[in-house]
Amino acid sequence: MKRQIKRFYLDWTLLLPYLILCITGIILVYSASSYQLLFSEVSTGSKGWKQLSSFAVSLVCLLGVYRMKLKIFRSKGFLFLLLTSNLILLVYTLSKGINAGGASRWINVGFMIFQPSELVSLTLLLYLSRMTSNREANCPFSFSYYKKAMLLCFLFIVLVSLQPNLAGGAMIFLFVLIMLLASGLSPYFTILPIIGFIGIREGLSRVLLSGSVDWLPDKFAYLVTRFKVMENPFIDPTGIGHQSASAYYAMYNGGIFGRGIGKGIQKQGFLPASDTDYIFATAIEELGLIGGVVLLLLVFFMVIRLYQLSIRSKNLYYSQLFLGCGTILLLQVTVNVSSLLGYIPLTGVTFPFLSYGGSSLLILSIVLGLALNARATELREPITVEQREE
Repeated sequence: MKRQIKRFYLDWTLLLPYLILCITGIILVYSASSYQLLFSEVSTGSKGWKQLSSFAVSLVCLLGVYRMKLKIFRSKGFLFLLLTSNLILLVYTLSKGINAGGASRWINVGFMIFQPSELVSLTLLLYLSRMTSNREANCPFSFSYYKKAMLLCFLFIVLVSLQPNLAGGAMIFLFVLIMLLASGLSPYFTILPIIGFIGIREGLSRVLLSGSVDWLPDKFAYLVTRFKVMENPFIDPTGIGHQSASAYYAMYNGGIFGRGIGKGIQKQGFLPASDTDYIFATAIEELGLIGGVVLLLLVFFMVIRLYQLSIRSKNLYYSQLFLGCGTILLLQVTVNVSSLLGYIPLTGVTFPFLSYGGSSLLILSIVLGLALNARATELREPITVEQREE
């Protein structure tokens, strides 16, 4: 029987929440940025239009990735080129990247400001999915098989952390750990990394808050402020705690039903990064607690759907792809909201599909495009005799 055209297998349970979140993000970015742009004598809709343009490009890329053959992304040549390019971009960013807030995380590629560390998650998603799915199902886990992958992932974590971007490095570490666990890594092997990860976090918190930190390199001095604010967001509402305190005020102002689109108060010069890192606080202020919960549920619905596809998939490579895509979304939204609420130090991680920023939206759209591609490809593949018997 002739296979149907690929577009008939498009998974709308993933695409529809994506479209709703992106369109809502464009509206929120326009609302959150218009006041500041007005006083900067710039068109109040400039950031909104840029976000709309980024969405259009990202949607085209998503559909382009969806239409391509998955074997291209799985080929050794493509993965080698992607891994090498990402490593070069990270090294270049450390030496000649755009510096903002004491961190060098961005490079100017002409039509957009790109953050190479955001590409790492996509790069390792494709690499680890191929590497873990190539191992035979009955083959026991061995460090000799995973040694190269672990060293490569460690190199990426170090390069991202040195920007400095410790939150990004921690997210990559957790992502790699989850992918390896899903591939058959015994939970006993994860005890040491998890204990070490928690120990480093707790130890770092105690050391930074205990006294003098003159020994700390200047580029990591911001950690002291971040941990102090995490311990008490209102420690200095007009100084180091200004961002966190303003975010809490924004969420308080929103109440249950919100003040309405465009009627937020904290974006009017009080809440920094109201259209990027703190856009979820802006969303709650203007859409209310109910609106904020709906946005969270849309993201978590996508995550649950991806995990469901991972569990049900009969192809190990597709299963790892679904798992990795869901984990990337889960980690990003969890870190963003947790830092907003003060459970972890401020990180600078954006809210998926809502925050202003072309590189974040582009990478996440490509990630979703891969998941949609894997789903459609799996549905179009002929059913084997073994699957019919099941």
